[in-house]
Amino acid sequence: MKKIQNIPGFITAFIYFLLTALSLVFFNRVPGRESAAENRRLAEFPSVRNEKGELSPSLADDLAGWFEDNLGFRDAYLTLSGMINYNLLHRSKTSKVELGKEGFIFLAEEGNLSLEASKSGKFLEKLPEYASDQEAIAEKLASQGIDYVLMIGPGKPSIYPEYIASSAHRMEDTVGDALYDYLTENTDVHVSWPKKLLVDAKDNEDGELIYLQTDTHWTTYGRNIAYRDLIASLSEWNITDTRPCEVRFVKSDEHYVGDLSNMMGPVTWSGHRLYEDSFTDWEIVSPKAEVVDHGERYEEFLRMLEGKRVYNPELCVMYHNDSAPKESVLICGDSMVGICLLPQLAECFSDLTFVWSYTIDQDFIDFAKPDLVISQFGERELPLRLEDIRRFID
Repeated sequence: MKKIQNIPGFITAFIYFLLTALSLVFFNRVPGRESAAENRRLAEFPSVRNEKGELSPSLADDLAGWFEDNLGFRDAYLTLSGMINYNLLHRSKTSKVELGKEGFIFLAEEGNLSLEASKSGKFLEKLPEYASDQEAIAEKLASQGIDYVLMIGPGKPSIYPEYIASSAHRMEDTVGDALYDYLTENTDVHVSWPKKLLVDAKDNEDGELIYLQTDTHWTTYGRNIAYRDLIASLSEWNITDTRPCEVRFVKSDEHYVGDLSNMMGPVTWSGHRLYEDSFTDWEIVSPKAEVVDHGERYEEFLRMLEGKRVYNPELCVMYHNDSAPKESVLICGDSMVGICLLPQLAECFSDLTFVWSYTIDQDFIDFAKPDLVISQFGERELPLRLEDIRRFID
């Protein structure tokens, strides 16, 4: 009888074949199923043809994504990977997230860990061009009787560079600083850049964090600083004399699951992720603004969004407030405002329209009829977002 020469190799091949076969047998067949390991919806089977009836140019990539997302036991594989990487190897299972010091984790893509202005030569060289674009945007809006404000959300590495483990980041002078300084020194464009206030607030008596340890966004304390600074700036610029609403902070027994935690997935079989030690929410004292989510005006809003360059249509929203000054604001931005600040900002204007978009569209303006347009985006993709917004003047 012939002996099998490579028993370990045979066993390995058999196990690989068995796992592959089981993954195919238990392939997910439920469209849009939620992944417990990643806390997101899995990719659905893609459209073969585009709106023009032509074969979709991204079909191959879309099919690959759908197949990978829906393999059987995917959540178990991801959980095991997260456990091994975090608990044994002390690293993130995904290159998109970097473990920092003292419980901090950071986004490791989209330029998030390379915000220093000194390392961004091309960005610095293009500052005059960016400034010219911003002036053109402000002038185009002014010709329609509309004020313009650019708001930049500082990245977490700008505020907490000391917790980045991969290298010694200083971050005293970042791309956000460079753009703010150049615009304020060379143009009349109004720029909201609350970095200094946020850095100063780090050493507060209560020991409260300004940004979440396991998330890319600011905490409610950080949000409140940025919110109040924006409202104060609007008054200083004689754009509006509205006042910030009163908020109270509410300690919660629950832990906050950050977006970076979700990207890392569970680190135990019980589904435990990296959590904030505690979570403090904030609520408006005597809120007056209401979300507009039905009626003819709302239906018009949804129709207006169709076919537009909108990142997440589900998070585009309108507010109306009979108790606020009769002023309307259109905000084109991302989650730093769109998720974090809108209810509070809605207390300051009679009408607020938020579109998750990195550019301004004339159709947005024609719909909202704003007195003020705020363009907002985070610092980590600043060069890309500045290219996006110039579409408004091209």
